Amino acid sequence: MNLTTLPRFVWIIPAVLLFLTLAFAPVAPAQAQWNDGERFDYDLSKPMVFLEAYNGGNCNGCEWIVAEGTITPDTPGKFDAFLKEKGISYRAIVTFNSPGGNLIAGVKLGEAIRARNFLTSVGKTVGLIRGGMVYTGEEDTTPATKPAGICASACSYAFLGGTTRFGIGEKIGVHQFYDKKASDTPLEKTASSIDRSADQLLSGLLLEYVIRMGVRPHLVTLASSIAPWEEMRWLIDAEMRELRVDNSETTYTPISVEPFGKAGSYVETVSESVFGTYTHRIYCRGRSKIPHVAFVVDVKRNENLGHSLDMYRKIASGIAINLKSGQVERRFNADQAGFSTIDRNELVRVTFSVAVQGASMSDFQMADEVRVEDGGKVQFTRMDDNETAWLSFKLQGDRRKLGIASRSCAE
Repeated sequence: MNLTTLPRFVWIIPAVLLFLTLAFAPVAPAQAQWNDGERFDYDLSKPMVFLEAYNGGNCNGCEWIVAEGTITPDTPGKFDAFLKEKGISYRAIVTFNSPGGNLIAGVKLGEAIRARNFLTSVGKTVGLIRGGMVYTGEEDTTPATKPAGICASACSYAFLGGTTRFGIGEKIGVHQFYDKKASDTPLEKTASSIDRSADQLLSGLLLEYVIRMGVRPHLVTLASSIAPWEEMRWLIDAEMRELRVDNSETTYTPISVEPFGKAGSYVETVSESVFGTYTHRIYCRGRSKIPHVAFVVDVKRNENLGHSLDMYRKIASGIAINLKSGQVERRFNADQAGFSTIDRNELVRVTFSVAVQGASMSDFQMADEVRVEDGGKVQFTRMDDNETAWLSFKLQGDRRKLGIASRSCAE
């Protein structure tokens, strides 16, 4: 991930501007033309190319955008030109196979991907060219089974642009950004005070970019600890989950017990997924000890607040709770028990709860997962169906905490 394609200190201005606009992207030259019947098996040392790929199936993920090769300064411009030529504008999957390249271009590519709400994955695409597309059906290379690819260095930052990122089981590598001349002669005094200032500026911009992409900032620290002459630091699956490099899987915090009311308590877990961060609480009320489930979510004011509040009110008044334990799943009707909002400046905290009829706290203590369903009553535009699966959650950790909550019901 080097910076030598730009003059010293001159790249500072583009580095700042790329986070503000993509309008200054260079006009890209036309991509190489591919002939029908030609086999596509790209050399990664060559500049990155973009093609459409298709595996012959009829499914989500059966088509994707190939992004293979080394990232160069004109790569973002090529990407933009490719999308305009193909008329691709929304929810495409960009599959990377790249050793890295120009850092600034990698971040600009990530910005372009995020601006279009594209998804990202990693993998090598091999197949035959048909009508300008790579057809992989004869190679049996679906996104789930295609040959392993890599996404290293500058590519790892481009990968972060995906609204949903599929990286588990793939090779995603990071290290320090560097000046090639300085890397070739590491003991030579080649850096000026302007270079050191530029390094700090770029580090700050990378940190801002990573956080804005929904990734833990520790990724930048991790990358900064690996010198460019050392072996690439390949992220393991656990790191991808923890750092949110891969955000395709929902994560849950271990259950905890928190005080509630004058003498009660509730069990809490927090889920984080591409649909948002939700706090889930289980508690009981009154002498009858009826179990309740509460959901807490922060909604941004600029994201159609009225529609979001209406959606959550419908959910609170029309869902069922399924308790899953192993292969056994039991369904219970739920009645709305409460709905409230709290103003938090740019956010509105929504809390709604339901009383789970016919269930006991012991039923929850034996469950592995609490599944929420609405029977198709709620229209949720970010989902392909009406199931409120994004509100479901797993119970991980010490189950005895549920027993504590069952013995201290809120009055």
